[in-house]
Amino acid sequence: MSSELPPDDIVDAEIVESEIVDAETDDGSASSINANAPSQSPPLPEAEDRYLHPLSVIFSLTDLIKQNLLPAVLGIFGAANGDLVYVGLALLFFVPTFLFSLIRYFTIRYRISDGELVVQEGVLFRRVRTVPVERIQNIDMVQGVLHRMLNLAEVRVETASGTKPEAVLKVLSLEEMERLREGVLRHKQTSHTFDENTGEAVAPISQDANGAGLSKKRSSAGELLLKIPFSWLAKAGFASNRGFVLVGLLLGFYFQFAQGKPSEFRVRDFGNWQFLPDDGGLLMNACMIVAGVLIGLLLLRLLGIGWYILRFFGYELRQAGDDFKISCGLLTKVSATIPRKRIQFVSVHRGLIMRWMGLASVRIETAGGAADNSENATTTVARRWFIPVLPEAAVAEIIAELRPGIDLNMERYHWRLLAKRALARFTRIACVVSGAFVAATFLIFGWKWAIAALVAFPALILYAIKKSRSVKYARTDFGVVYRSGVLAKKTSFSFFEKIQAASWRQTPFDRRWKMATLSVDTAAAGPAQHEIDIKYLDEDLAKEEYEQILALAAAR
Repeated sequence: MSSELPPDDIVDAEIVESEIVDAETDDGSASSINANAPSQSPPLPEAEDRYLHPLSVIFSLTDLIKQNLLPAVLGIFGAANGDLVYVGLALLFFVPTFLFSLIRYFTIRYRISDGELVVQEGVLFRRVRTVPVERIQNIDMVQGVLHRMLNLAEVRVETASGTKPEAVLKVLSLEEMERLREGVLRHKQTSHTFDENTGEAVAPISQDANGAGLSKKRSSAGELLLKIPFSWLAKAGFASNRGFVLVGLLLGFYFQFAQGKPSEFRVRDFGNWQFLPDDGGLLMNACMIVAGVLIGLLLLRLLGIGWYILRFFGYELRQAGDDFKISCGLLTKVSATIPRKRIQFVSVHRGLIMRWMGLASVRIETAGGAADNSENATTTVARRWFIPVLPEAAVAEIIAELRPGIDLNMERYHWRLLAKRALARFTRIACVVSGAFVAATFLIFGWKWAIAALVAFPALILYAIKKSRSVKYARTDFGVVYRSGVLAKKTSFSFFEKIQAASWRQTPFDRRWKMATLSVDTAAAGPAQHEIDIKYLDEDLAKEEYEQILALAAAR
């Protein structure tokens, strides 16, 4: 894949092609083979029980300390003060969990038998988890620093059926993980494949004389589509707002440990704080305010850069047949596989600063990939952060790789705008919000700050005008395209064969304004953070589009 990239420092880190050697097969067809691919490990023996790596006990202990950090701290402080009660409480939390970890290591086992991956654990309460090999979509891994030092990994077996892995094996050696992958791949090649859309097993596609119907032969690494250089990550981190996460933690720390009783703290006191010297002139005070704001923003941006580097350092996107493989991470390394047929939804995000830099990010949603809020972003990189940053010029080519054959010329789309009276409705909402903000400012901080807060009126009205013009919707030959956003612009693509449901609804205010909301849902709405939920459409248009989308989705 090639693309026109922005000039200067990102030209030398262009989207590159991997070193692929085209080898002729026995039947004369070409196959892609990675010259640097490691030798494949033999697959797992049939029906032989396999166990976790012995060092998994150490990793269980590490996880135990993280999960019970508060009891451990209480025990340490209690022992230092001679109070054995706190030590007893810490042991009450710590010992049973540690014993459970030991029992889990000695009892968990897995095997491939009769075309199924069987995972068994427990002594008194035994649990057996059986996953048909045909349903297994991904065998991914997560490696922390200690994992990488010891050539180990946490292995996650996923299907298309749910939001969580079907099995998590903590911890396996890299060689054992490859043996598991080879065992699954061998059984999938020699058995029937599973069709997600029909729910039925079908025979493998055979190759005709011209090689039609078969994807490219896989190599262990695959073809390199994209490699993100350090400079892109630094720019994306600078443009992000990830530094505000640390600000929230610092504020929580202040309110938790600041001296004085919580009842003595009053929000009004913020207005009386003396941030500037009394003897400073107007110009000096203004310069100090500007300098303080700039330093604070710079620190936040630097924190954002650090977050991006930790998450996505060494990012590589490869394609092996119909699968996309991602690997990235500085301290914790993530390796994930996304089958093309599982992709339900594609969303392109362009923040304000990223647009100035000519950059964008691509997120996807996959079948069974509606991650819950408790998941760690590191383990969901393939869902929430498919491509964290790339040049805008390369976005169309990436989407063409994800969904071959779709028309990406948006100038030919028939865009539908919001209702004509939507602007008036946005403006009224902006005025109500502005009035409430000014009133709250007056009650908390006084009339001086309330006068300054009056700037909210023109600012929110201008935002309302921009927002009413930014929302666009188009129904195309392949699916639904939705655009929105004022500062952060988002463009999302859904596909008729992946649409699970469509709906239109009205609130009492919608009926008064003769408007409605049109919604389009896939099997994994959420992780891309851009749901197709279009408010303030004309009532007749929303009903018509609802019927058309349902008909086209049913026809696929």
